[in-house]
Amino acid sequence: MKMAAFAAIPLLFFASARAAPTASREKLTVKLAPDSTAQHEIVITKVAAKSVASDIAATATVDPDANAVAIVATRIPARVIKLIAQPGQQVAAGQPLAILSSMELGQAKAEFLKSRALADIAKQNLKREEDLYARKIAPLKDLLEARAAQATAAANFRTARENLRILVPGVEPASLSWSEKGAALSDFALVSPISGTLVKRNLTMGAMVDRNDEPLVVINLDRVWVTANVFEHDLAKLHQGAGATVAVDAYPARTFAGSVTYVSDEIDRANRTVQARIEVPNPGHLLKPGMFGHAEISAAAMSEVVVAPESAVFDINGRKVVFIPAGSGVYEVRDVTLGAAGGGQVEIRSGISPGDRVVSRGGLALKTLFVRAAGE
Repeated sequence: MKMAAFAAIPLLFFASARAAPTASREKLTVKLAPDSTAQHEIVITKVAAKSVASDIAATATVDPDANAVAIVATRIPARVIKLIAQPGQQVAAGQPLAILSSMELGQAKAEFLKSRALADIAKQNLKREEDLYARKIAPLKDLLEARAAQATAAANFRTARENLRILVPGVEPASLSWSEKGAALSDFALVSPISGTLVKRNLTMGAMVDRNDEPLVVINLDRVWVTANVFEHDLAKLHQGAGATVAVDAYPARTFAGSVTYVSDEIDRANRTVQARIEVPNPGHLLKPGMFGHAEISAAAMSEVVVAPESAVFDINGRKVVFIPAGSGVYEVRDVTLGAAGGGQVEIRSGISPGDRVVSRGGLALKTLFVRAAGE
């Protein structure tokens, strides 16, 4: 073997004939001379097993939070007489969105006001008859008739009040009057029950709106639901409360963090997936309902893998190898199979075991000497 070319870094390369009987190839080693400067640069690290959980990848769709969607409609046929809020406008809870006019409502309000007035008169008449009867001025018959009239008027009033509340839930009957500041009794407002964005306004001036129409939709997009389609084979790793990140094509350099709040109990028979709901805060309302994206969900199932520093692994003619100290300056060249890498560490799927020691720094000199000596 020619050694003159390696005078600066003395070494000895040899193939050991004492390989384990089950080994498919003999052990290869390199040996550094005691006075080699490379020997002082070598750092040895013990490899260990580490618990890891591979994330669950799934396609996803952005949906509105079902608890933050309001369809604003009318319970009675009405005609649109004024449009207030514009599509895309931010609205507050209780804010009028449009004014409608309904003959049915006008009649119901008039009946309410009438029955309220008659109930007040009947109450006053009963009090007068009770006073006259107590002073023995009026007969019992008049008192009983007054009580019956008051009970009938009170029942009619309660019926008219409930009818009005059914027609327009937002109307407060106690504040209703004939004048209503000049507004017609038939006029009423469609009011948003939540704060959010008016995303739909299917109304035009003068058009009729019926009970089955959905003319206005308000959505609060401060938080959205992302529906992830998780494959059946990942179901064991999926659990409520797991952290998740969502990416959409519209913002390729950004991810949105959330957590899994619901896992469906039913598997889709066609594509063998289960739906998982990820609740995601949506500042700036960047995520829009209907967007497609990808979700990465933190897995619940953990597994033990052997990890080593990435700096310990070398590529020699397509082989992935590590150098293992064998004593007295001797280093075994061990073939390894790699897995996932990240954070400066790499998974070793075969070739070494937990507790083995590998060269994690200074190994470049060993690689260079090994390659050169092997070519001799």
